[in-house]
Amino acid sequence: MDPQTMMTMFREMMREERKEMMEMFLKHMAGQGQSSAASEVASVPSMMSALSHRIEKFVFDPETEMRFTRWYTRYKEVFVEDARQLTESARVRLLCEKLDADTFERYQRHVLPKEVTSIGFEETVATLKELFDVKTSEFTLRYQCLKLEKSDTEDYLVYTGRSQREAEIRQRLIAVLDREYKAGRKVSLQELYRECENFLSLKKDSETIAGNVKTVEAAVKEDR
Repeated sequence: MDPQTMMTMFREMMREERKEMMEMFLKHMAGQGQSSAASEVASVPSMMSALSHRIEKFVFDPETEMRFTRWYTRYKEVFVEDARQLTESARVRLLCEKLDADTFERYQRHVLPKEVTSIGFEETVATLKELFDVKTSEFTLRYQCLKLEKSDTEDYLVYTGRSQREAEIRQRLIAVLDREYKAGRKVSLQELYRECENFLSLKKDSETIAGNVKTVEAAVKEDR
């Protein structure tokens, strides 16, 4: 065999060896990547579980002034700093997991037709503050606006006055629904909530102004 032929065969052998080594290397790297990805996926539930154990359930209780902002301020670092490696969707799930059943159900109804997990973390926090940072008297009025049962200790004069106020709210919301329906638009619960807020605010301002007018009239009469 002449030297030229031997050199050609040697080069072919080297080429085949390099090819095999490259294939082995690529397989090894692919295996490591899959292992790393699997490890990362497995670590997410573990991290969420560990963080969840550090956070107490939020139970909204207006009678004890337990509002969402106070609770969130206590655990904000856990959600923002300690959970920063989680996806935004995972942080939303973690936050919602720490709401008690009644609170979560009310929030879930409020954001319909959206899915809870489709809402960003900051928007979720802002909405929860809006819902669960109200004063006791205002919350009680909104929460019981559709309850018309007369209590045993309530006389009929007080009951009819309360029923009339609540009927005004219902009529206002029905008018909004009718208007939007005729316009071919859908109304979310959040929009109805804001409409109710605006109505109560305007009514309160109107009552305040009316009270001031009566005070002025009374003062004028006394001067005369």
